[in-house]
Amino acid sequence: MTLLEERKWLPHLVGGIGIFLSLLVWGVLEYWLETQLPFTPFLHTYHPWLILIVGIAISILLAATISNAQVAHQRELRLQQMNEELQKEINERINAEESRQKLEIALLQGQKLQAMGTLAGGIAHDFNNILYAIVGYVEMAREDVDKESLIYTNLGKVLEATQRGRDLVARILAFSRRQHHQFEAIQLKPTIEAALALLQPTIPASVMLHFEATVDPMILGNQTQLHQVLVNIINNAVDAMDAEGEIRIRLDRMPPGHPLLKHLPALPGQNYCKIEIKDTGHGMDPHTMKRIFEPFFTTKEVGKGTGLGLSIAHSIIKEHQGEIIVTSKLGHGTTFEILLPEYKAA
Repeated sequence: MTLLEERKWLPHLVGGIGIFLSLLVWGVLEYWLETQLPFTPFLHTYHPWLILIVGIAISILLAATISNAQVAHQRELRLQQMNEELQKEINERINAEESRQKLEIALLQGQKLQAMGTLAGGIAHDFNNILYAIVGYVEMAREDVDKESLIYTNLGKVLEATQRGRDLVARILAFSRRQHHQFEAIQLKPTIEAALALLQPTIPASVMLHFEATVDPMILGNQTQLHQVLVNIINNAVDAMDAEGEIRIRLDRMPPGHPLLKHLPALPGQNYCKIEIKDTGHGMDPHTMKRIFEPFFTTKEVGKGTGLGLSIAHSIIKEHQGEIIVTSKLGHGTTFEILLPEYKAA
């Protein structure tokens, strides 16, 4: 409440003081004219009353002016308050609309992944049965030919191709979640270090890997699956940097009130572990970022990628009750933030 609002009595006080002073001046003039100028009845009867009327009029006018100023100020404050409330309501509606759009996009993405996973899982099982038949007949055919012959060598190439087909089927089955893995309590820091130790020999020497861990939290998960997630993301980062650059991996803990978790309403309020993987590659445009978790979507050349790496990583993290957040900009690299719920043993 402002000073003008607190002093609502101010117009009455000013008017009362003005009228009191007018009466006082009128009384003094009456007494002075009567004692000092007894022979001027015109002045004695005219000037005191004129001064009294003018004084009272000025007092009333001043009181009315102050009252109008208070009313105008109150109206201005009310309008300002209404504008602030309206702006707040508009911002809330905008935020609610943005949240609704994000949830709709996430729901559509989840439905798309679920549908693709179901389809891919069914196809993978049928394809796997076909591969078993091919492998069996090829092995029987190799037994009937000379091991030094060209036919034997060509049949060996067929077996190698079927093995690659088996690997692809295994990826599709992992993506479709048809393979159930046993979860157990694992330390996250040694898990990341083990994955990086496996990756280091396969990464070009021109790519620098830096790992930093401020904590060593425990999660409930599958170590092999987490290795697969890290391998897929880091291999993509190496390809995005044209085999030259720097990849930084950081392990940290996130309390329930962290601002990043406020944008993830699906995650329950608890402590989370964050694995941040940041590269210095080419980055991605918004259109590519929207599709990176779609199965069979890839920006690599034909024959260099199946488009299942990130979709499998996304499925694995979802299976661990976690979330993957991607931020990227063309020319400024890409950052993957993997959030996993922390596990505390009883």
